[in-house]
Amino acid sequence: MNEALTKRLSSILSMNLKKGWTSVSYAIMRHGEIWAADSIGTQGGQEKKPADVNCTYNVASVSKIYCTVAVMQLVEQGKVSLDEPIVSYLPEFKMLDDRYRQITLRHCLSHSSGLPGTQWKHFSASDVSCDTYYQEVYDYMAHSYLKAAPGTYSVYCNDGFTMAEMVVAKVSGMSYAQYCMEHITEPIGAHSSRLSPLRNEKYPLVREGKKPGELLFIQGGAGYTTTMSDLCLFGKQFLGDSKLLTQASKDEMAKPQGVTFLPQDSRSANFGLGWDTVCFTDQDYDLGEGVLQKGGNSFQFTTQFLVIPKYDAVIAISETHDCGIDVSETGLRLFATAMLEEEGINIYKKYLPVPKEMAEKYQGTYLVPSAILNVHLYGAVLNVTRDDTRGGHEGMQKNLKWNGQVFEGDNDTRISFIEHEGDIFTMLDMRGKIAPHAMKAPQLPPVNEAWQARIGKRYVMCSASPWDLIPCELMTGFICNRLPGFDGILVASCSGRSDSGVYGLFEGSFAPVTDQIGTGFLKTPSNGSRDLITPCFEMRDRAEYCVVGSYTYRDAATLPEYAGQGFEGQYSPDQLNAVYRLASKLETLPEIPQGRRLIVLDDDMVNAYDSLMGGDYKPVEKGYLLFV
Repeated sequence: MNEALTKRLSSILSMNLKKGWTSVSYAIMRHGEIWAADSIGTQGGQEKKPADVNCTYNVASVSKIYCTVAVMQLVEQGKVSLDEPIVSYLPEFKMLDDRYRQITLRHCLSHSSGLPGTQWKHFSASDVSCDTYYQEVYDYMAHSYLKAAPGTYSVYCNDGFTMAEMVVAKVSGMSYAQYCMEHITEPIGAHSSRLSPLRNEKYPLVREGKKPGELLFIQGGAGYTTTMSDLCLFGKQFLGDSKLLTQASKDEMAKPQGVTFLPQDSRSANFGLGWDTVCFTDQDYDLGEGVLQKGGNSFQFTTQFLVIPKYDAVIAISETHDCGIDVSETGLRLFATAMLEEEGINIYKKYLPVPKEMAEKYQGTYLVPSAILNVHLYGAVLNVTRDDTRGGHEGMQKNLKWNGQVFEGDNDTRISFIEHEGDIFTMLDMRGKIAPHAMKAPQLPPVNEAWQARIGKRYVMCSASPWDLIPCELMTGFICNRLPGFDGILVASCSGRSDSGVYGLFEGSFAPVTDQIGTGFLKTPSNGSRDLITPCFEMRDRAEYCVVGSYTYRDAATLPEYAGQGFEGQYSPDQLNAVYRLASKLETLPEIPQGRRLIVLDDDMVNAYDSLMGGDYKPVEKGYLLFV
């Protein structure tokens, strides 16, 4: 495996993930070898252990390819026929519609069986030890009609693969999970790839957030969990020699087998046996002919699986839903980047590689008044991420592609760069309206010792009024941080509620003017340099205060510890609030007199309770208490 390439692709993968994401994993195989593979994020659950390449993901409907392979193996052995009615193998199978007697395995594997669609009971479960599932299937079928005569048209159908699964189990005389392990996954060395009843505990199962591990009774249609590298091993069987199937069986699977009665319908006609399409194309990428594609979507995961003969490649990628990425586009973009940067092959149809000199000059950190942005240029793509000084990360402009003039994105969005008197600005064109957006962070002289001493310090608001709504949501405290990668730029990282409709975490950049005063330096027209800050520090009674953005803040380390004080006597001649540090859990609030206000901040200086807003108070373990 190419470690440098893997590190590069994983950094690209992390750019567009949503806040609070759990995990995403990918693997790319070329010429039969894993080219790059990684899992980023955590395993989910309460412990949130880091994810790694041995973690398994629920690939859901990708399982249909395994089911098809199992059927084709039995076809090769002469034990079943694709065109024999399945009632020949499953005499217990009955429906309210007599046409069910015409359903064949080919109908089941090409989504043309006419079966209802999905049996939802026990589709997903936290335990799969119950052995009555097949009886439940028979009961479900006995109370169902067909939607159409078998072979009339193809419509995506899980039920067909459940019936195919049951045929495999019946004819082989083994449980379906055991059959697949012995005849498919173990022979190719894919030891993590198992169905729920026989899951390999050596390979941790990722779960989305705090949800329980997702297990599935529906095995033929959706039951596999696997690492992405082992999924690529399976994909390898469809390129060149296979340990599982003859070339004739693979060719049969890769023929268009779908049926439609609408001449304009190309998707339904291109179902293969198991495959979503046997001639996958993408408007942005030159993938060649005969690309096999299968997607999967469960209650927690989305997966994409591609076999690309032109490049002798397999792509596998799976995410927990909270990642919020397009797995098909992301997998192809990672592959395109690898092809371009490792082998100099551009597989983009209408986009060009970003010139090296452009990437070196324009990528990097850009600033707007409230946030830190990073421009990433790679392959033919531009991404803009928001990366705060507290470890937060969020994709902003995503996957814009270089056409030789500008970077093009969705919704008619374009980004370009312009230079003026030594400064570099991003220009954002949204549906024909062009405006400067952000300014590239300059390299300024390093800050002196007076400012270095403030880095990392917390400052808590102490000038709230009884009627001001702003402290309900934001600006209730700030941390003085250094802009990552820049010795001469500081950031006031202002706390705020994440559900605030304005900023949430406001991060204003500034540079020192004197030992006590700093000021914003951005000079971007339009909105790009509004709301600049000028923090002014001073010592009062052996405590450091800062006046910035119309509020006054105090060094949190100098605040007295709260010891049960009430509002009585809490008046200040300079109109500042009495503010206390909560060193232990605050169970109950002091009584709040008419016309006064009490604000409780959590340990991150975010408003956790505000009497101006009312509502129930939930005890805070550590934080700050403002008597207003």
